[in-house]
Amino acid sequence: MLPNEQYKEDMIYVTKLTRHVLSLLGVWPSYNRRSVGEKAWKYFLISISYMLIYFVLIPGISFSLIEKTKVTVRTIPLLFYGFMASGKYSNLVFREKNIRRCLKHIEEDYRIITSTEARDTMIESAKIGRRLVTLCAIFMYGTGLFARSILPFAKGKIVTAQNITIKPLPCPAYFIVFDAQVSPVYELTFTLQVVSGIITYSITTGLCGLAAVFVMHACGQLKILVDMMKNLVEEQWEEKQEVDRKLARMVEHQIRIRSFLHLVENTLQQACLIELMGCTAILCLIGYFIIMEWESNTNSIAVCTYFITMTSLMINMFLFCYTGEQLTVQAERVARTSCELEWYRLPDKKARAIVLVIIISNMPIKITAGKIMDLSFKTYGDVMKTAVTYFNMLVNIAD
Repeated sequence: MLPNEQYKEDMIYVTKLTRHVLSLLGVWPSYNRRSVGEKAWKYFLISISYMLIYFVLIPGISFSLIEKTKVTVRTIPLLFYGFMASGKYSNLVFREKNIRRCLKHIEEDYRIITSTEARDTMIESAKIGRRLVTLCAIFMYGTGLFARSILPFAKGKIVTAQNITIKPLPCPAYFIVFDAQVSPVYELTFTLQVVSGIITYSITTGLCGLAAVFVMHACGQLKILVDMMKNLVEEQWEEKQEVDRKLARMVEHQIRIRSFLHLVENTLQQACLIELMGCTAILCLIGYFIIMEWESNTNSIAVCTYFITMTSLMINMFLFCYTGEQLTVQAERVARTSCELEWYRLPDKKARAIVLVIIISNMPIKITAGKIMDLSFKTYGDVMKTAVTYFNMLVNIAD
């Protein structure tokens, strides 16, 4: 079979949703040299994205410093999330070259594939990645836009003791240079805060999309490696050179997978660390706020908002850990297969070459968050336990 002639269509299929999201943010890498107009549009999108993020973050900080009320404490998760979004977005901007290298590596894998079965295996793994990105987008945009656009109206207007009517905003804010309660400034501020939320959710969705595309592609390559190992000892050969050719192809494939995962690790580890650590801290605070609101029984809208946010964060962390778990499972399958190879069926002294393959196959393959924690179900469980522990500590301190 000739090399895959549909590799460009395959790449479009694999990266479709992630490409749309990251293009909106101006961080989707271009394979070709950009024109002046394309560069200007890219930097325009990046500038607008940063401005929208800080349009919520800076007034939120001002509100927490100036307003001396209990409400200011409840702005801490929002500020945390803003700083997380800024950090993750900066990572995507400055790691654009690495992202391009990862995408070119995937495209090359699709281009050089010569087996229909191997291509089907890669597409099947890519479908799982697409489902993960779609699920992340549904929860992030769905819960986020509900919290920013619908819940503020459900709260209704607030009348202070001085008989001043305050119209609620999606995010608490204090603007020094203008009054956000005056029309049409209020409507414009409300809209910009909602759009800022879209940018924030797009950053998380885009990061999750890259992790899913890269890791699930590696999983597909590991499945192909398992098939290569089985075919090496199960098939009959007409000549000795055929064994050497298959063995060389298998070793080259294995090294290529590991170099790709090393590149993915360097590209995403900081952003994944920000995601896991930040979400853990926010979960602790939100759990504490839910208990406080539940005991006072004064604001059911706030409790609803907290539950929606908590659910979104838990699902988002689960998706990241799920992709890492799939990689670990496939790597363990490769290691197990290499140890179960019927090496004695190989001709002459070719079995000696299997030793190095077995050694490399048993070296752990994992994606980590900042080289501090692995992305796995165990890490997800540890994060949940950590959140509950700190949550209990906050409750005890408050009591």
